[in-house]
Amino acid sequence: MLCFVKMTKGKKQIKIQKNPMLGSFPPPNLSLTKMEDDPPDFELTEVPPFTKIATDDSAYKTWVCLYPVYFDSTKSHQEGRRVIRELAVPNPLAKDLAESVKKLGLSCVFEPHKTHPRNWDNPGRVRVQLFNEQKIPLNSNIPTRKELIKQVALTMSEVQKNNPQQFPPNHSPAVSRGILKEGKSNDSGSTTSSTSAPVTGQATSGSGSNTSTTSTASPQKKKRKGRK
Repeated sequence: MLCFVKMTKGKKQIKIQKNPMLGSFPPPNLSLTKMEDDPPDFELTEVPPFTKIATDDSAYKTWVCLYPVYFDSTKSHQEGRRVIRELAVPNPLAKDLAESVKKLGLSCVFEPHKTHPRNWDNPGRVRVQLFNEQKIPLNSNIPTRKELIKQVALTMSEVQKNNPQQFPPNHSPAVSRGILKEGKSNDSGSTTSSTSAPVTGQATSGSGSNTSTTSTASPQKKKRKGRK
């Protein structure tokens, strides 16, 4: 157990046992609604001004989940991309995805700690309220999940242009590669020259006796020792 909750009659009291693995961060199963009288000892992360902190996520379980990998042009369909490459954008972020949904006039919940199993290095997930309680689309122009993904992709290209992101290059300069290739070429050349010499020697001495083959093998060992 990561924490222990102690409730007393007439007054709420919370007793937290700190875990060295979590540090000053709150346990994931700690409800913030029970901490009205006792403020937390940790600082909440800064959120955008249009974001509201939700204490109960049970109301968002039926909302549609969207991941940045759905709109990533650098990924294939097998890697999780859901739109065609012409509508996708390179390296989208979850915050851009949330802003694109807001531009469509739909409510959304941003979950920064959720990740896609095939794109764990790009964290973040967005839940979108596509239908109401009667299963009726809130936006008549976006009646299905497929149409939602398409409209978000069209909006995200505009959002990414307004908020460009700078990413490091995927590959470092190939200086070390050239050195490795040159070393490999020298090694391969030396091995071919050393192997070709005994082969030709055995071919010429093959018509002779067995003593000639042993005599040609001895200088070969000396030559190898000399090279070392």
